[in-house]
Amino acid sequence: LWPLPQSLRVSPKRFRLVPDQFQIVHGPGSSAGPDCSLLQDAFRRYYEYIFGYSKWQNQDEKKSLCENELSLLQVIITSKDSECDKFPSITSDEAYHLQVSKPTSVLKADKVWGAIRGLETFSQLLYEDDCGSYFVNESVISDFPRFAYRGILLDTSRHFLPLKVILTNLDAMAFNKFNVLHWHIVDDPSFPYESTTFPELNAQGAYTPNHVYTPTDVHNVIEYARLRGIRVIPEFDTPGHTQSW
Repeated sequence: LWPLPQSLRVSPKRFRLVPDQFQIVHGPGSSAGPDCSLLQDAFRRYYEYIFGYSKWQNQDEKKSLCENELSLLQVIITSKDSECDKFPSITSDEAYHLQVSKPTSVLKADKVWGAIRGLETFSQLLYEDDCGSYFVNESVISDFPRFAYRGILLDTSRHFLPLKVILTNLDAMAFNKFNVLHWHIVDDPSFPYESTTFPELNAQGAYTPNHVYTPTDVHNVIEYARLRGIRVIPEFDTPGHTQSW
């Protein structure tokens, strides 16, 4: 597991997971339900990380359960305000409690941010044997971050990065439970942000007309990050740092 949880108990007893039988669902009493797009996206995403896209598409084809088979992971948000439609902040609660047992495992968190971290932990617990079967050991985990700010910096002024590369970095950050992208978007070398108010800034300051981020690109980065519990801090250097013009 990475990073190592605050409290971890793992038993030698293991449970089998059958892709067509296993589901990640909202648990009873959760303040977040099917209308929580953030968790719905996380359920789909982590199922695909574990089993693959095609398995997610066919998961409605249910069969009878086998002995020692784990069929369900219930996610329960205990706080009245799940923060499903909000953005993460420096004070976001990322704590969670995960109990892996059969036939139903339970992931509890006060807020959706903790649930996202717990789903990442659950995905790391699973392993595949030489015959292609999936297993997870009986476990009890309680976790919360030691540091509220866990981030990386991307400098797209000195080294322009395609949008796809930035999104891939956000995926890698989520795998490692990082929660801040410091986007050093402009500086002396170039001004790759497309301003609708002052279009000459990027027209004169970008490396080429193709090396710019549109407002839609920026919106997509922020939303992609939010769905992974990551906040974006953009840095615009003013009034100096104007050599790109």
